[in-house]
Amino acid sequence: MNENTAIDSAREIRRLDVETPLGVVHLAAFAQKPDHRSVIFGILSEYCGFPVTAADLEESKEDTRPRFPKLDFDVNWTHSDGYCVCAFGERGSLSRLRIGVDLEKYSPKRLHLAERFFSKEESARLAALEVERAQEEFFRLWCRKEAFYKCVGGEFFEGTLRRDMQKNPVLVEASDSKPLMVHFVDLDAAAVGCPMRAALCVAVSSRY
Repeated sequence: MNENTAIDSAREIRRLDVETPLGVVHLAAFAQKPDHRSVIFGILSEYCGFPVTAADLEESKEDTRPRFPKLDFDVNWTHSDGYCVCAFGERGSLSRLRIGVDLEKYSPKRLHLAERFFSKEESARLAALEVERAQEEFFRLWCRKEAFYKCVGGEFFEGTLRRDMQKNPVLVEASDSKPLMVHFVDLDAAAVGCPMRAALCVAVSSRY
């Protein structure tokens, strides 16, 4: 991880470069505005050196991942409690780097969801921890699950939530191709200027 974070004071954007096993992922974080997408389009336009607008974004009900066909790198974003983090790859990395990112504000009220949705191994680990540590571990795992889902897709409630995410990387068996490895970078959201206690995770895989 590049520790030389910088704040764009004009737009109040905190930037951080994250080193992953598959390449660098750029993070740009900011206090969420009513139209956070316009800020993201501005970030991408500045990075590319040409305009990126809403017309360049493709989404569908079947596949909710943001796609920009004219860009040569993957883009993903997340927001929680009024703060947004946009993650994008290096120029030319689209064929080798797929990204998922998730930000989650800490809330003790959600700990009970582990028994209902997490794997037996994860639930047992959380039950053995003190409350404060269990909360940190719960949101670390929850962020991994969300970032994993955004990265590789599939079923979230019936598949991803129940998958054990304690290991890093996580192996994904694929019947139509070679197995896929998903790597995680777990972060304290304070690293991107988040004003609340929150977990942040970047997931990367090589298959698109």
